[in-house]
Order: sequence, then structure tokens, then C-alpha cells
Amino acid sequence: MLEALHKYAYDNSVTARPGFKTKNVKYYIMLSANGDFLDFDPVSVPPMCPDIGSLAQGNTKSNIIAEKAEVIFNIPEVKNGTQVYKREQKQKFYMSALHEASEYDPLFKVAVIGLENNFDLIKEEFSKLNKAKFSDVLSISVDGHPLESSSGYLEWWECFRKKFDTSRENVKKVRCFITGKLTEPVKTVPSIQGLVSVGGHTKGDIIICFDKDAYQSYGFEQAANAAVSEEAVTAVNASLTRLLKESPPPLAGAKHIHWFSEQTKNDVTKVLDVGFEIPNYDDEDDTQKEEDELIVQKMFTALMNNSLPDMPCNRYYMMSLSGVNGRVMIRSYDEGTYNDLCGNLRKWYEDIAIYIPNYGYKYPKLFGLYSRLLKAQKDSSKLSERIKNELSGLSSQIMFAIMHNTPLPDTVAARTLAYIRSDILSDLNDDTNPKKTKITQKLPDRTACQILKAWLNRRYKNQNKEEFLIMDKLNPQSPSAAYQAGRLMAEYAAIQSDALGDVNAGIVERYYTSACASPALVMGKLSTMSQYHLSKLKGEKKWLYDIHSKALEEISCKIGEALPKRFSLEQQSEFSLGYYFQCSEIRSRKSKKSEE
Repeated sequence: MLEALHKYAYDNSVTARPGFKTKNVKYYIMLSANGDFLDFDPVSVPPMCPDIGSLAQGNTKSNIIAEKAEVIFNIPEVKNGTQVYKREQKQKFYMSALHEASEYDPLFKVAVIGLENNFDLIKEEFSKLNKAKFSDVLSISVDGHPLESSSGYLEWWECFRKKFDTSRENVKKVRCFITGKLTEPVKTVPSIQGLVSVGGHTKGDIIICFDKDAYQSYGFEQAANAAVSEEAVTAVNASLTRLLKESPPPLAGAKHIHWFSEQTKNDVTKVLDVGFEIPNYDDEDDTQKEEDELIVQKMFTALMNNSLPDMPCNRYYMMSLSGVNGRVMIRSYDEGTYNDLCGNLRKWYEDIAIYIPNYGYKYPKLFGLYSRLLKAQKDSSKLSERIKNELSGLSSQIMFAIMHNTPLPDTVAARTLAYIRSDILSDLNDDTNPKKTKITQKLPDRTACQILKAWLNRRYKNQNKEEFLIMDKLNPQSPSAAYQAGRLMAEYAAIQSDALGDVNAGIVERYYTSACASPALVMGKLSTMSQYHLSKLKGEKKWLYDIHSKALEEISCKIGEALPKRFSLEQQSEFSLGYYFQCSEIRSRKSKKSEE
């Protein structure tokens, strides 16, 4: 893993020099070529600046070039009504370092002159700056050239920072944990940025950390327990910083990053972050779509058609990261071949595919899938927080199943069934909903059914029960009694709706949960009720009587003589899918009749 990150840094030219770190600089102090103060320039892209490490956290030393305004201007702290200049030593160190660097680089000489001659003016103008705070990090720009971008001071900087690094004196060379080369290991590993949104520390998080006795062994202290060279760990940190910056929004409390051993324009992992709607006709209005979305959609089409370029030597790497107490937590790590990744993603979308009559197929985003693993609630504003709190441990298992074409955890099915039940009952419990009509025609959530379909099919493939595989549309010949029972429930609901019209609470709201779990207890009662409802389908509704009667006879023959007292988790899932597909079929045939 670390070796792959190290290689990525050099393959993509993202490695940083040791002793440098990305700084969140807010403003440049703009000086002219003569050292006159001009203005403050806001910074949009954080620059790579010299970093002295943990020494800057003390009271005597600071970083050079990029440092907080309170240090540069020696802003006092007020305690008990008295001003205390705690940052005076740090400010002296800052100016002293600039003086030393000015002997090697002309830009630094101008910067020193400009700061010393315009110190009060710069301080006053900064205090007037809108939204500026003395805790903001400042850097210096001379005649449009930032100091950190110069090269004249680099040789001095290497010698300067090593004067304060006493941890590596008389250190024997050992094998680097990352590169395998003999090296003088660093005592403490520098931190990385980018995990604040998933529990990371504002000052950064460390990927290799041995600060407790319980984490150490054989008398080694701190990072010596996994010795790494300064060059190698700097490259790894640079890779992680780049990948975290380019990663999609957090999901389930973690940042998900990925990269490839060989660069490719067909990054198929992006299809997981985009929801697709593929109609059964050609979409000619491409001009209205975003260019990036169109590229990913075309790549998705090529993926499903198995027409992407073959890359047998290319490998993918995926990691899920979060921050805990200043440390990087690696929640999951996965790698494999690019060709296997394409094949497994294609199988995933085949498993979750459900055909929508008169439309085609829709493929949800991962966020949409995860939201169906939570109990349905009216308030969706805290959905991301609920996914983070409830699914953080399940997310890595789902991703592994997708990437390796393996069965999904049983928890996925149990949670999805709970979502369907709560979603079906949501209208019944919503007294403010003025449209509580014909709710017996309500389909279970399609995305939830897609999850159940994938869970069932992968489970049955693993058990060599191909005859029970769920099709992407209604399968009247399914040998599953539970699937047929779900169809029967849909017919009962449609018969009641056609016979009675608008009702406040139909048989679905009252009996769906019981029928899904204990069919033998309620299906007989529903059968009796359906005969009463069928008797009302007369006159203009006679055609409905004929259709429903024929459907009930056909489904009952498939079920057989009796239903079991209880349905297992698999059978409950089959019941829900049978109910969904039959409801869809009922809507489709009514639509055709209406057109006729």
C-alpha cells in the first residue's frame, strides 16, 4: 500500500521536497521590487512552503515565510487586563531566519527590508482588512513572486532545518519500510491534511504513529517501529494529500480515494459516484448535459457493452480513510487488476438492474443505495449524518462486495426490508398528507428493490441455485412461493383499489408487514376479502374483474396448496420483489388499456 502510494507520487510528479508542506495561506503581503508595501493579495491555491515541523508549536521557534499574522506582527495576548507578549521570541526567530536566507536569495533581502521599513503600516492595513483575522497564515510576495517559489534559498533551508533536528544524530541506517533501501529513519512522521470533514485534526493527521508504549516493541521508540526515510514518507504524504483533494464528497464518515498503476482516461470507479438514467431510446439532447457527466455516461455505456480498452497490466488501488485523534484510520484497502474491476462493476450493475416499463433502466448513486439501508423518515436533511453514524462499519463490506463480485452482507437485506416496510407505512401515519388516496397502488421503493435483487442473486449464485435468480422484470414462472405470494398481495391490493377507490388505509398498509413475514396467518383472510371486492367489479369495470380473476388463478396455481407459516430473510426479499414487479405489471396493463 505505502509502496504503491510512493510510486504514484513519482509517476504523477506530485512528490514534495522533504521539509516542505502545503500551507493554507490566506494572503500574500505584496511588496514592490524596492520593498514598498503595495497591498494584500488573497490566495486561492494553498502553496507548498518550508515547514519546521513540531518545533513551530513551541514558544521560541516559528516557520519561515508562511506563518500566522499574530506571530509576524507579535500580537499580544490579554490576560487579566494585562497584555502579555508570548510571541515575541517566535517573531524574533521569524525575522532572524529571513535575515539568514537573505544572504542566499535576493528576494528575501527585499522582503526583510520591506517588513522592517513598513512594519507598522502593514500591521495597521491588515487589521482593517475585511474578514481578516490575526490567526490567518500570511506569506510574502516580492514583485509578484512568492518567496516560497524561489530556488535561491533551498540549499540554505536544507542546512538550516537540520540544525534543529537532533533526533537523527548517531542514528544507524536501517531498511526503509516503504522503499526497502538503507536509510536514516525519521523519528516522527509529518502529518497530512484533508481529513477534517471525517474526524481529522485541523493541524493534520499522521499515517504512521507509535506514541504509546502499547504500540511499541523491542525497545524501539516512536516511528522507529516502522522505519521510513524522510524522502519516502514525504512522497507518500504528498500522494495522499493530492488524492484526498481530488476525492468525491465523504460517504459513511470516510473519504474514499483511488488510483491506478498506469494512467487511464477510463476511470471506471467514477460511475459509482454518478446516478444513471438509461432510457430504452437514444438520448439526442446531449448538448444540455455537463461535459464531465456526458463523458462518464459514455464510459458507463462502454463498460456495460464490454467495449473498454483491455488493460491486463494496469492495477487499481482503493482506500477509505478517516481521522481519529490526530491519526489516519485506514478503514479499508483494496487492490486488483483493472480488467477485473471493469468486469465486477459490470456484474454489479447487471445485478441491480430493474426494467421500468415504457422507460428503460435507472442506476442509483451509492448515496442513494446507502439511504435505503436506513429507516425511512420524513426529514431527509440529516441523511448524511445518519449514514455516517449507522453505516460506517457496513460501508467497507458493501464496497468489497461490489469490487470483487461477492455476496452482500445479510444486514443489507434486513435493513432494506425495514426501509420498505417503514416507507409503505409512511403515508398511513402522515396526517398532513392530503393525497392519502389510492395508496394501495403504491410500489415499494425501486432502489430498495434493486438492493434486494442484488443481494438475492449473489446469494443464490454462491449457493448454485440459479433457478431462483431474480429477473430484471416480472417472471410469472418463478418457482419461488414467496415471490408468487408477493404477486398475489399486489393483486389483492389492486382489486381493493379498483373496487372501492380512495381509502384511508388499504390492505397493504394493514397487512403487508404480516404477509411478508407470516403469510399463512393473513393470506387466507385477504383471499376472502378479495372475493367481496371482486363482486363490486360490474358494468364498466367488468374487464377489471376478468383480468384480476385470471391473474389470481394463475398465481395461485404457481403457489401450490399451502404457504409456509413464516418466511426466511431470502423469502421476505422475494416477496417484496414479487409484490414490486406485479404492481409494475398492473400499472403497465392499465396504461395500455387507457391508451386503447
